[in-house]
Amino acid sequence: MMLGGMLWVLTYMVEIVIGVTLGEAAYNRAEPSTSALVWLWPAFFMGALFFLGIGLLGVSARLEGRSRKLRILGALLASTAIIAAFVNLVLLTGIFGKVMALDGVGFLGVIGVVFGSILLGIATLRAKVLPRWASVVLTLAAFLFIPAIIVTIPLESVAPEYVIADLPFPVVGIALATVGYAMLANRTSEAGQPARTPA
Repeated sequence: MMLGGMLWVLTYMVEIVIGVTLGEAAYNRAEPSTSALVWLWPAFFMGALFFLGIGLLGVSARLEGRSRKLRILGALLASTAIIAAFVNLVLLTGIFGKVMALDGVGFLGVIGVVFGSILLGIATLRAKVLPRWASVVLTLAAFLFIPAIIVTIPLESVAPEYVIADLPFPVVGIALATVGYAMLANRTSEAGQPARTPA
């Protein structure tokens, strides 16, 4: 999940560079086949969805035997994100002719990550399999994502679209990367504990 979160941050940085170097009009109509820089934007974005989906499956695995319904639904949504990202990453190779990424498929992946995070965040809060702060961040970051997207719409009139429109992505990316770090640190500390022997 750490890698996925950081890739969303990188995606935003590439988007800024595209907007600054090519202009807002080019940014709005950018095709992945235009240049390597423009290709990087969807590639990083889909890579983020892929690894965030993998990270959410890791969260689901920690819930084994607990919060069954939330765990299954969260895992299905995470799998949706992985499949959507994989489809677009394959299309970006140009193996089927035109180098492209399908917006609708990418949107499906975002929905999978956002709602999968909410469900699995609630499940980890109940099951206490992650540090409490990490469970709260996982739930709230995803829960606030859609309102944050809506709030940025009127702000596009006061700043370039390439700066404002996708601002929630790197913010949520950083939040999810911290959850990934917590998962890794928790796993490392568990691995370092000596096994208990029965009396």
